[in-house]
Amino acid sequence: MEAFDQLYSLYRNDFIKAAKYRFSSSREDDIVDAWQDAVISFYDQIKSGKLQSLSCTIKSFLYLIGFRILIKTYNYNSKHEPFDSFASENENLKYAYDMELLPELDEKQTLLNKKIVELPEQSRRMIMLRYVDGKSIAEIKNEMNYQSENAISVNLSRTLKKLKELIEQARNI
Repeated sequence: MEAFDQLYSLYRNDFIKAAKYRFSSSREDDIVDAWQDAVISFYDQIKSGKLQSLSCTIKSFLYLIGFRILIKTYNYNSKHEPFDSFASENENLKYAYDMELLPELDEKQTLLNKKIVELPEQSRRMIMLRYVDGKSIAEIKNEMNYQSENAISVNLSRTLKKLKELIEQARNI
């Protein structure tokens, strides 16, 4: 249990900061509750045997659970339809591992997740910004402090090519 206490403290402040940025309309109390619920859900999934391995970092997994909880909280508290960004985020988080919220991953999705983890951090971040967060090339350029949009396009292209090679190598083994 001490490990979960350490895990809770290790990423808590970063999660709160990221959640405030991504879910600016959420109250801080809801964000803190989402973090606590994410860590508890992670513990429960391990304890029940539903979660036996990850193909992403623990931090990423916890963030995904926490963000999903914030989306559910927003939708529950809202009297109107969710914003487009919340709806598209709901659709794009299908690779997440929260067994209570999402169906089991098929073999292709699992392989893709395992190979994404093998990419350098900057490449993973760029893919997440583009294909999970749905950000434009210009937004990624600004967020990652690149000099030109062309540099982002080239890096994304190279990263996707590398990812394809990694997947093909795994299939040939």
